[in-house]
Amino acid sequence: MAVLSKHQQRVVTLAFVGGGAFVGGRVLHLNIKRFQKEQAALCETHARSAAQQALQPRKAKVAVNALFAKRLQEILRICMPSFTSKEAVLVIIQSCLLVSRTLLTDYISGLEGISGQSVINQDWPLFATNLAAFAWAAVPAALVNSGLKYMQALISLAFQQRLTEHLHDCYLSNRVYYVASTLRGLSNADQRITEDVQKFSSAISELFSYTFKPMLDIILFTRSLARTIGYKGQFALYAYFLLTSAFLRSISPPLALMTAQEAALAGNFRNAHQRIVSHAEEIAFNDPPGGDTERMILNDHLNRYMRHSRLSSFQKFIQQVADGFTIKYTASVIGLLVYAAPLYYSKETRDSKQLTGDYIRSMRLMMNTSSAIGQLVLVYKRVTALAGHTSRVSELLESVKQLSTKEGRENRAHALQKMVETNDPDKIATYITPQLKYGPSIEFKNVSLYSPDGAMLVRDLSFSVPTGQSTIIMGPNGSGKSSLFRVLAELWPLQSGVISRPPRGEIFYLSQRPYLVRGTLRDQVRYPTPPLSVSRATKGKKWSSSASLQSLKHTNHPDDNRVLDALDATEIGYLVHRGDGLDQLQNWEETLSGGEKQRLAVARVLYHNPRYAVLDECTSAVSADGEENLYKNLRGSGITLLSIAHRPALKKYHSAMLCLDGSKSGCGWKYERLDN
Repeated sequence: MAVLSKHQQRVVTLAFVGGGAFVGGRVLHLNIKRFQKEQAALCETHARSAAQQALQPRKAKVAVNALFAKRLQEILRICMPSFTSKEAVLVIIQSCLLVSRTLLTDYISGLEGISGQSVINQDWPLFATNLAAFAWAAVPAALVNSGLKYMQALISLAFQQRLTEHLHDCYLSNRVYYVASTLRGLSNADQRITEDVQKFSSAISELFSYTFKPMLDIILFTRSLARTIGYKGQFALYAYFLLTSAFLRSISPPLALMTAQEAALAGNFRNAHQRIVSHAEEIAFNDPPGGDTERMILNDHLNRYMRHSRLSSFQKFIQQVADGFTIKYTASVIGLLVYAAPLYYSKETRDSKQLTGDYIRSMRLMMNTSSAIGQLVLVYKRVTALAGHTSRVSELLESVKQLSTKEGRENRAHALQKMVETNDPDKIATYITPQLKYGPSIEFKNVSLYSPDGAMLVRDLSFSVPTGQSTIIMGPNGSGKSSLFRVLAELWPLQSGVISRPPRGEIFYLSQRPYLVRGTLRDQVRYPTPPLSVSRATKGKKWSSSASLQSLKHTNHPDDNRVLDALDATEIGYLVHRGDGLDQLQNWEETLSGGEKQRLAVARVLYHNPRYAVLDECTSAVSADGEENLYKNLRGSGITLLSIAHRPALKKYHSAMLCLDGSKSGCGWKYERLDN
């Protein structure tokens, strides 16, 4: 058997290594593609309703593209509204600090070169002078480095505050929060406003530092290096980085998509825990097996989140191996070749001591230049991560902006109208242009009620509630009672018919499940008036209280008498004595029983004393006697009621009755006067 020569052995070895690398790379590539498909499957959510699918726009692909640039530009306009804004000033200061740091680095590199040369020459006076200069330069260098981190944090916080306040303005105007969370199907809005905005602000502030400084370093250090190695060698180094950048981009996983997917899975996991907190009692009543079921649901969300994170970590690991090999280590080898090649081929003999000083200074500058170029090459990783956060924030921004405008509300109504016509072809013949107008009383004329998915609930409903003539609504579940209130309150768009109603300030709505605001007992009764802790925070005022209910009526707060009268009328005046009077702070959701919560909600109506009160089974948790007393006080205060109730005894507090039977064949309603 012939023995291979050394040259042949090298060729065979290279062939095996190259072939193995190719096969291994191909297998790795296929596995990564499989991982990405699995990640997409992990993020699949339950199908939305027909209404949500019609109203939710198709999501754009999360990537670094023209759409990302447009979205980023829109967000930055919000974060920096003008060149004289606080955020713009912070960015300018950060830019000045970045320039100062680059100049200091160039200056210190020169000192290091001269110091090395002075040691070789044994020029100790020069060494001492440079050492002192180096020590003095350390002071501004430390200040600048710390200042950069401080300014980056300030920019992130300023962007976060500006963007969050803008979202609050849009999200909490025109009931956008309701439409976005119910009809539009926007998932995890709370996470997008809190966590995703914070991550976006942090990412964009980091991106500025990691982009502007490397570019500045390259410009200044290239000029400084030209004095020793010229421009040709540096261009060879830059060409290597350009090729490396293209290679790394080609093998990079979809970081933007992975970031958005991971944020969505984290939000779903958090919401699953929030559901347990919100419905702890309902789950506990049926535990076991309720607890086991919830544990399985939570673990399913956790496993999806963890599996996605592990797959992302593996893909990032492969990418980091390629980044480190090409950017950090191979680039250092290229840098040494760039510096040594001109000296190797040069016929001139240079002084070794001078060469040592130039070598120290040049290598320091070249290392900084390579680091700067490497940061620019790897900036795409930060940009792709930023694209994921930008996508999450932009989806929320685009949704709330669209829904907060008149055009957006019209588009939403038009989409629902199409579904109505699809589910109810006969509606086209009896269609009456929807019209909502304001008047002195509540009146429905030929109104047809439809659910958000287009199913008809009530056809051609006509009745009126004049001032002083209350109306009770009765009927089985699913007959459209609450839907009628939602259309009246403009939570659902009117599809057909005419509704006349007083302005919003003259109608007060109460649902079966009262909402308790975070604040004092006084704030609970005054809601939706802003809590005093918010409205008077800048004035530093705190209203006094005492143990006696009668003495409390003589406090300095102008509304306390009305608050206490409302509590007395709803038979929960004793709450004042439980703590620090009207100023007491409690976890009201846990402190109060279901009946007390509903009584407190009725106290709000008595406090505000509107022209109309729309009550959706708001006393279902109160005893029969207590319920009658509440209705008696409401009628006695001169408030006209439009009530949903099931107890026949409440008919005597109303002048008319509307019965919704849920019939699909007829109109589904009947109206009659009551002899009270």
